Amino acid sequence: MDRRHPIRGALKSPVLLLAFLWVLLEETLWRWARAVGGLIARIPVFSVLERLILRMDARIVLLLFGIPIVALVPVKIAALWLFGTGHWLLGAGTLLLAKTVGVAFSARLYVVAEPKLMTIPAFARTRNWVVALVAGAHAVLDALPAWQAVRRAIAAVHGAVEALRARLAWRGGALVRRVRVARAQWRRRA
Repeated sequence: MDRRHPIRGALKSPVLLLAFLWVLLEETLWRWARAVGGLIARIPVFSVLERLILRMDARIVLLLFGIPIVALVPVKIAALWLFGTGHWLLGAGTLLLAKTVGVAFSARLYVVAEPKLMTIPAFARTRNWVVALVAGAHAVLDALPAWQAVRRAIAAVHGAVEALRARLAWRGGALVRRVRVARAQWRRRA
């Protein structure tokens, strides 16, 4: 603990933990949300909406970010009701699904609307400040030996999972072929 600044010393570990969790959450969930947003973009209705968004005024587009917040309030209330009635897993699943859909929608909206939103000076300043803040958190975390060890462990686990997946895919491919051959033979007999 820092003797000259006891409060700063006491808060350093929890703040670093929160920064760690934030960066981990950002890296994982944002990647997934962008993937889901990409899937959403393939739906014809949403591609039409994206073209409409590109023609809107930037301030109106900024207001569109309120849609997932407002639209998911009833779902979040339902999740709270489920928590209150003792259905913890169902409530957590409902809340997780609502958050995932909301973040995926927002992520896709942001990808489509970012160039237009950057024409709003206050938005551009705030976005640049947040990006710098996240980059600073990444720099602090990347410099920590504990974080480097966690990253190496995650990379090792990821490599092992990929090797196992490749091994199972090879075996699974043979298994799938055997099942198809057996099914074709069975159909010929029937």
